[in-house]
Amino acid sequence: MKNFILIKLAIVTFGLSQPYDIVIKQGRVIDPETNLDQICNIGIIGNQISDITKNSINGKIAINAKGLVVSPGFIDLHAHGQTNSAHRYQVKDGVTTALEMESGVAFIERWIEAKKGRSLVNFGATAPHGFLRSISMVKNKSTANKLINHFSKNEMKIEDSTQNKVKSSEEDEKLKKLYSSLSSSNYQSQSPNEIEETKKLIKDYIDKGALGIGLPVGYYLGASAGEVFEIYKFAKTLNVTVYTHTRGFGMPGIQEAMAAATTAGASVHIVHANSMSLGEIETTLSMVESAQKNGLDITTEVYPYTAASTSLESILFDEGWKETLNISYNDLQWEKTGERLNKKTFYEYRKKGGVVIIHMMKPEWIKIGVSHPVSIIASDGMPYAPGAHPRTAGTFSRILGKYVREEKILDLITALKKMTIMPAKRLEKIAPSMARKGRLQIGADADITIFNPNTIIDKADFSGLKYSEGVETVIIDGKIIIKEGRIIENVFPGKPILSKYKK
Repeated sequence: MKNFILIKLAIVTFGLSQPYDIVIKQGRVIDPETNLDQICNIGIIGNQISDITKNSINGKIAINAKGLVVSPGFIDLHAHGQTNSAHRYQVKDGVTTALEMESGVAFIERWIEAKKGRSLVNFGATAPHGFLRSISMVKNKSTANKLINHFSKNEMKIEDSTQNKVKSSEEDEKLKKLYSSLSSSNYQSQSPNEIEETKKLIKDYIDKGALGIGLPVGYYLGASAGEVFEIYKFAKTLNVTVYTHTRGFGMPGIQEAMAAATTAGASVHIVHANSMSLGEIETTLSMVESAQKNGLDITTEVYPYTAASTSLESILFDEGWKETLNISYNDLQWEKTGERLNKKTFYEYRKKGGVVIIHMMKPEWIKIGVSHPVSIIASDGMPYAPGAHPRTAGTFSRILGKYVREEKILDLITALKKMTIMPAKRLEKIAPSMARKGRLQIGADADITIFNPNTIIDKADFSGLKYSEGVETVIIDGKIIIKEGRIIENVFPGKPILSKYKK
């Protein structure tokens, strides 16, 4: 009997000492939620963190993190680049979750299904108010039906053809024209019936997994104040957050968003406060801080570059843009060639349509933005193109390299909070999975970024995209996607981030 007990004990002990799937050894482990900052070992089983300890542990795969920082994976609330061409640059920047919250995604159910098992990073999006208000308008019913018919018959494409220089297909061109035909709606307001139809579509999107309402009203100034306020009231009934690119530039649009949210009792996140506020960034951040102290659910984000980027054909470049932004043609850079525009090329390219980089902010405004206690870091990363805005590739490494290490305007743990736990908390009320992200804790998801604090830096600039340096290892859902600074090919660990209302 005694021998049986000893054998049984040996079996149990052997079972307990089985190695972890992955062990991260001797890294500087930082958990921004609890302020843990110690040299530790991390054990991962499956897709979860199972142990954080100073004791020696073994794993099937061992990662030597000595001299490196082990952080929760970076969460980007504002990534327009949603193909793997863009995700390659994002994951090299330490991003493990990249979300399209400003504009949202049309036909979100098809998009989620298309990306499942095929995405480098975790992904998700809001309901796209701008698109839904357009297809709800009576005058656009024919176009709306054509788009719906297309996506009911065809799989949604989730990869762009830019990298392979493949010409757009006839079907792609047809879709582009259909979407373009909706743009006249940007100058018109909705009728009460059209507003109600838009609400129904938003509710349907939330039920299909959308993470809130993307309301970039700055791109459709025809929307009346009353129409916008109705959406804030509706957001309150759904208990979801509005993510808004506010109307125009400067304080009036920001004040409109805050007033609408406050009087409706709704939650609002103001995107890229730096490019919306320009020289009044400190006022915007002070207002957000005051709102939070008074119990209001208002947040905001910034990116660490002095230029913005958007479509030249958009409403933002209607008559008066030079006066509004206090810039001229030469401050616009054509993404495809890198050339600075003049009056002639401005009108040529605006008619053609395409992306420009807008040099319009001062370095001191950015310093105020990234260092303020309430600001979240988000990239506003653009879809992949060789000459895309450098924020597409370098946002998070730039914060850690330029603003933490070189300029010392914020400390490391504060910077990591802005990239991890703050965006996670912004989302966890609607997305239960986010309560396990943005943290290094036992039971948390194994979404982890390991970087060298002495070398991490962005390398992309306004002449073209380049991978950031200093990110050594990235783990997503317990799978290694970057090893020794290199992307592991044909590994797609990204999972959808879905609303709790998903049916």
